[in-house]
Amino acid sequence: MHLDRSFRITSLLFATLTAFSGAALAHPAGGAQVCTLASAAAGQPGTLICKSTVTGATTQSIAIGNTVFGSGGIGGALSRRGDSVLVTDIAGGAMLFDESHGRLVHRVQLNTGGEDSVSGAIGAGGAYVLTRTHLMFFPRGHTTAASIADLMIGDGSAAQVALAGGHAYVAEKSGSLEAFALGTDGKLEGVATSVTGIPAGTIVGITGLDDLVVAPVAHLASNSNQAAVPVASGYTAVQLVATKEVAACWAANDSGEVCITNPGSMTVSCGHFGPGGFTTYTSAAANPVGESVLDLDMRHGIVGILGVHNGARVLMVYAHSDEDSDFLTSIREVAVGSPMATGALLLPPVR
Repeated sequence: MHLDRSFRITSLLFATLTAFSGAALAHPAGGAQVCTLASAAAGQPGTLICKSTVTGATTQSIAIGNTVFGSGGIGGALSRRGDSVLVTDIAGGAMLFDESHGRLVHRVQLNTGGEDSVSGAIGAGGAYVLTRTHLMFFPRGHTTAASIADLMIGDGSAAQVALAGGHAYVAEKSGSLEAFALGTDGKLEGVATSVTGIPAGTIVGITGLDDLVVAPVAHLASNSNQAAVPVASGYTAVQLVATKEVAACWAANDSGEVCITNPGSMTVSCGHFGPGGFTTYTSAAANPVGESVLDLDMRHGIVGILGVHNGARVLMVYAHSDEDSDFLTSIREVAVGSPMATGALLLPPVR
């Protein structure tokens, strides 16, 4: 496997964040909303809750239907592209919303044929919904799937779907990163193909940008206490970052930067991207306080993370220390107010 070693590894002492704290105030959360899918427990009715990143007050509360998985185990339960937002982790279906002036409106139910949705992604041509055994494509404006493909394993361990470079990528936790070729209309073409050069192990969250997909391996098959961060293009890995963090599980990107949550070491890793993958990589860009960090989202210099602190589900809000830095500075922590939550989503302020 070819490994691009052009990136530089940057270590972090937590005290370094203090030096950047003043600069972080130049990137205020600005009234943005941070959202999650809350419920009393997996299998119970879910509510899409959005909170102000300034006051912590609830800005939106939308009943969704019964959830499926609860916290952890899947990624991308909430996904967005432009003014479209896709909600998954829903029993027997998925939902699309339009975002207008910060509000989620025009709810549309997507028909998955009764299959529970796991994860979702939105492309230029429509929405992709991942179930335990299938990947489905719903063209824009359609509520029924125009193409459906079988997953390679389909054992119920499907975790997330992400789009990059004419492919839809799917992570199955039992050990597979697979790619589905997409037609110019967005339809799934052919069968799933295994991406080569990915270390064997457990993959949960993935993220795609341009023609590259970042697929952190949370637990290597050779050593369950080790993690790695491979980057792939098409059907082949092109870079491997040997992270020092534990349980690299969820990933998100925005404006050419990727961040990864590592619940095993309670850290967040971040790095800038170039044509061949990471050009910088800071293994511990932030050290959240709590028991776990889960799914995350990034938008306009803000990072929103679903986490657990003092046994409660919380939404952690961070900002980049400065425009070119990988480091993050904590802005605030917002209580979700429910025992269970899945996914993280950043939206503009309600106007």
